[in-house]
Amino acid sequence: MKFIYNSSAGGDFIEIDGDGFSHLKALRLGQGKRVDVRNLRDGYSYIYEITSIDKRKALLELVFKSLILPVEHKFELAWAVVELSVIEKSLPSLNELGVGRLNLVYCEFSQRNIKINLERLERILISSSQQCGRNSIMEIAIFNSIDELLTYKQNIALIDFGGVNLNEYEGDKILFVGPEGGFSQKEREKILTKFALNSPYILRSNSAIIGVASRFLI
Repeated sequence: MKFIYNSSAGGDFIEIDGDGFSHLKALRLGQGKRVDVRNLRDGYSYIYEITSIDKRKALLELVFKSLILPVEHKFELAWAVVELSVIEKSLPSLNELGVGRLNLVYCEFSQRNIKINLERLERILISSSQQCGRNSIMEIAIFNSIDELLTYKQNIALIDFGGVNLNEYEGDKILFVGPEGGFSQKEREKILTKFALNSPYILRSNSAIIGVASRFLI
């Protein structure tokens, strides 16, 4: 655990309870100890001293703050909506790899009954950032169709069979990974640029997107 998240970090006095308090207890921090607390918005690290602690909460007083050297997370991906449990398990890896924005798109072969709770995904990303030290979280956007995605940006390329070697990718397009069943023919006709992964195997959708992110961000 690199730091503790609290939306009120930056105030002279803050109260830590809930998950944040559980992290304090796990770190065996008591009264008089100092802890790094961040709000993941303003780029600062706030060092607080624990002034009091009981069974459910802790009160902290600000000692000093320091600006963390900003890291630009410009890499953007698109991913067809798949099983929610698969998305949730993949988010920490994408966040830790440094993806700046993930566009989740309902494709023709996506299950329409999947309802995405952005607040829950944000909590997962916050936990990931606390663990890896990222002073922000990956942005997430949801699109109801490929048409909506293309309204957002035109420079999209599919990760699909029959595409050109991914070695030829020049970073000028958002790479789009499809669902388990792949893209429909109509969707392929809407986005003509395609890249193929250099794998002799059929990858699961989450393996493909993590593989793409790893390739360009590590």
